[in-house]
Amino acid sequence: RADNISDLPFPVGTNLTLDQVPVLKQYNRHDVTMTKRFYHESLDMIRFREELTARYQRDFMNHNDTKIGKDYFVMELEAAGVACYDYGPEGRKPRQTRRPSIALKDAILPWINFQHPEFQRVLEWFKQQTITETKGVFSDIVARVHGFDFVFGLGGIHGSVESEIIESDEGSVIVDLDVTSYYPTLAIANGFRPAHLGSAFVDIYQHLFEERKKHPKGSPENAMLKLALNGVYGDSNNVFSVFYDPQFTMSITLNGQLLLCLLAENVMQNVPGVKIIQCNTDGMTVRIPHGSSVVLQRVCQSWQDATKLTLEQATYQKMCIRDVNNYIGQYLNGKVKRKGCYEYEQEWHQNHSALVVPKVAEKVLLEGAPIHETLASWPDRYDFMLRVKVPRSSYLTANDAQVQNTCRYYIAKGGVTLHKWMPPLKGKNEWRKIGVESGWTVCVCNDISGAVLPVDLDYYVREVEKITNCLS
Repeated sequence: RADNISDLPFPVGTNLTLDQVPVLKQYNRHDVTMTKRFYHESLDMIRFREELTARYQRDFMNHNDTKIGKDYFVMELEAAGVACYDYGPEGRKPRQTRRPSIALKDAILPWINFQHPEFQRVLEWFKQQTITETKGVFSDIVARVHGFDFVFGLGGIHGSVESEIIESDEGSVIVDLDVTSYYPTLAIANGFRPAHLGSAFVDIYQHLFEERKKHPKGSPENAMLKLALNGVYGDSNNVFSVFYDPQFTMSITLNGQLLLCLLAENVMQNVPGVKIIQCNTDGMTVRIPHGSSVVLQRVCQSWQDATKLTLEQATYQKMCIRDVNNYIGQYLNGKVKRKGCYEYEQEWHQNHSALVVPKVAEKVLLEGAPIHETLASWPDRYDFMLRVKVPRSSYLTANDAQVQNTCRYYIAKGGVTLHKWMPPLKGKNEWRKIGVESGWTVCVCNDISGAVLPVDLDYYVREVEKITNCLS
């Protein structure tokens, strides 16, 4: 969103003429100004790392969030006397548990059992499998129960109604059930651990979980402990990590999915009038008649007693669901949860292109706003901007004139055509010309002063309609 994101207008290494010197100085001044702006935008993250560095006398300044959590967990393990690394002539090597094969029945909690034949079929299939690697273990494993598809995957279970708008009303309510810190508490409750780290691993996991509760949300301690709790599961399948033990990975992911199916089965069997809306990695969403609330609470409590896990509940006023990965959920208090194509509060590393599309789509779906009129009166022109990036081996052209490799533009009436030029494929000689926004013209505006052409609203109307008209 900087007014000017133009590259230096001449190649690095150029011997400058007197006329080029002030151009370079202006570019450098702008670069420093933008770096300072980004510093202020990132200040909370920087201060978080500064505080950790000072407190633990260890340099956290260049750690990403996940590495902060994992390194802190390792520090706690080593403080408890658990050796995490071996040291030799080749340097430091992480201790790990490598397994030539894993019988999945050894990873599944023995007391899990189902009444519905579809769930039981999937459970028995898992128990019969012996794997030599974790990739591709879950492929097209689906249990269809009462017309709802539960799809199993290595990262977790998922399933959802599609292309629907569902609302709480006088007769029914949408209830979201999420397991608190699902994967960490699943490991703690059942003693799951990487074999080489011993029982101290579970004790430290429990300690970190309890310790996090003592610190307010938003504090550096709370943030770090959350990262430490959540980072371990993913790293247990990382061959470079001290947490590597693929059976630990399978214990978490298999039981995590099966226990959610157990909850779903109990809800479907015992809660009158229930409709399953979604099931995902750490919970499920249902719509129930108001009169079934007490029964739902009873079923949830029974599941919690059996699993030693905790369910958190929230109530939606409205859900607009394209599919399991793309939806909007509006809570009763007005707050909104956004996923997939409806998200617009992006992280810095993500693509911020055409944020006007999900923003307007939300107004259309939640407020009934008219698409064209809302776009025409939208106040922030940066929300219409898109960006395209190509690597150094390729280049971009606007009406056949080369432009910079990271290029900002918007769809404009009377604009230029934008193309990527990619190197020839192996054994070929011709460069590949690929249209960017084929069928539309654009206005390139790496300097915002170049944004002089009228926005072609038809493009943005079409994009909003793609993610609103599919719902009914």
